[in-house]
Amino acid sequence: MSETITKEELLSADFVSDLFLEEDPTVRQENIGKYQLIAKGYGCKGQFDALVKAHKQMIREERKRQEEQAASNPMQIVSNTYDSFYEDDIVSFATGPWKVTDNGIVCQNGKSFSVAGYYPVIIRKILTDRNTGDEKLELAWKKRNTVRTLTALRSVISSSTKIVELSRYGFPVTTETASNLIKYLSDFEALNNIETRVSSSKFGWAGEDFIPYTDEVFFDSANSIKSLTESIHEEGDYDTWLDLTRQIRSSGRKEPLICLAASFGSVLIYPLKVLPFITNMYGTTGSGKTVTLMLASSVWANPSEGGYISESNSTINALEMKLDTLNHLPLMVDDMSKLRSDNRGGLMDLIYGLCSGRGKGRLSRNGEIRYVPTWGNSIITNMERPLSDDSMRGGAMNRILDFEVEPGDIYQDGNHVVTVLSENFGFAGHTFVKIIQEVGVDTVRKITTKYRDMIKDYADRMGDEREDKQITPLAVMLTADFLTEKYIFQDGIRLDMDYCMKAVKSRKQVSEMERAYKHFVDAYYMNQSRFDNGSDFDGYGDCWGKRVSEFYVAVVPTALEKIADLHNFNKSQFIEWLKVTDRLSCDPGRNQKMVQLRSGRKRCYVIRIDETMDPDGFIKGEPDLLPDEELPFEIPR
Repeated sequence: MSETITKEELLSADFVSDLFLEEDPTVRQENIGKYQLIAKGYGCKGQFDALVKAHKQMIREERKRQEEQAASNPMQIVSNTYDSFYEDDIVSFATGPWKVTDNGIVCQNGKSFSVAGYYPVIIRKILTDRNTGDEKLELAWKKRNTVRTLTALRSVISSSTKIVELSRYGFPVTTETASNLIKYLSDFEALNNIETRVSSSKFGWAGEDFIPYTDEVFFDSANSIKSLTESIHEEGDYDTWLDLTRQIRSSGRKEPLICLAASFGSVLIYPLKVLPFITNMYGTTGSGKTVTLMLASSVWANPSEGGYISESNSTINALEMKLDTLNHLPLMVDDMSKLRSDNRGGLMDLIYGLCSGRGKGRLSRNGEIRYVPTWGNSIITNMERPLSDDSMRGGAMNRILDFEVEPGDIYQDGNHVVTVLSENFGFAGHTFVKIIQEVGVDTVRKITTKYRDMIKDYADRMGDEREDKQITPLAVMLTADFLTEKYIFQDGIRLDMDYCMKAVKSRKQVSEMERAYKHFVDAYYMNQSRFDNGSDFDGYGDCWGKRVSEFYVAVVPTALEKIADLHNFNKSQFIEWLKVTDRLSCDPGRNQKMVQLRSGRKRCYVIRIDETMDPDGFIKGEPDLLPDEELPFEIPR
């Protein structure tokens, strides 16, 4: 309604009648209050209030008339039943003492009437959530010849204060009818044989069944993200999708195979009892990374914008809610680089959270612990840079497989690929789940174990021990690649082991303390002016320590704390590691030594610099980069 209303319009019966078309009583009262202020400005508030009061009286009289009419109308089949809810099928419901007609629900007590509502309401299903144990009721009501439904917790429809909140969804309940409606629904449930189903608000494995590809478990989308759940279905032609995907696989590009393997492999994580992991494709803009993400999404759902694929600027709570719903289906995040604007700790905490398979426990207003979301899937993303770097703790790096996009465009005609994928999707995921069910988890586990051994043997031949927590995700992807090639694509094309192994980090790369040690050595050589090294010490600024011998550096505790904070490692843990690896020289019973600095004697950590370095920071035994005569300057002797 417009606020630029004339006085004549404001005082018309039609205008006041339109105000009461708003079903939400709170919004309706807000509108009335707003126009009362406008009427006051015109100097006609008393007239406006009188019209509102008269209309309220007219509504009361109409309700009374409906109550009397409902009470006097016998049911068409037998007393206390209602059978006109469905247009196609005649289904009778016992209603006990309640008279239910298209005009509403009433119960006669002598000469008085109890009103439960002004539209017919039934309970259509009783749902028990297999994940939480919560019981829900699927309610249906008929309003203006249209049947609508919603699913509500039993605790909600058992409380006269909570059930009123359902009016926001159009459910026909008011504060006046709430108590009677609860009594009616209780009677209705007791008198009728209502369909009872096991339900779940999560996609994925439910025992040996897989939601949404089963009739055994009802998918309850009441608390889910609508755009996400509606995107997960089959549409178009499976053969069209297969033909396109086979063409892409035969192009020689490795990136589509990686993302397809990570997408299919997501549903293997739960039955194999492994942790979630992140697969990141990184490379220059415009190479086709987003189209590859769409290809991986089309295995399960509509890959078009605004549906299955998540934006990286989503909040953590939104991502947790989406992960909880997807459960065992892969999470797709387009361009996670936007998250890198956070501090390092924030990004690492996010990675830990995504790969932990569990959200944070939070308290409700009444102090109760809210439902904790859980999931067990793969996360697939793309960026212009690797997601993991040397500043990350080893635990976070362990959870990431970074695959570099090779030079050139992945697709010759990306627009054509997007068009086909947007019109044909969702079939391959359903097919793959059937394959897993037929092959059996034991066989899948044996294949995965075989690939784990192959990866370890490959690393041994390269002379580079790889991190176990990195080997497992790759083994899962290789298993999915094997099964999909054998049973779906049947094109003889498999993932390239050399390319895959580049993403698997060595134990030394992932080691938290190896990383910390590298940062300490780098910090020493980058800040030599802060160390008392004889003539090199400029005497200005903070003194961080002293070079005490060819291979040892003394560093004051506060300086080591600065280095640890800057590079995100634990100082105490680092000192203990130095002792275990014989890189710390200290007095008996202490972790420090007394060292004479220019500013005086001070206890310092005396740390061994890597023995492969000489005092000038060059690697021992390495030849000069160029012969002396080719240098554009003389080296002082």
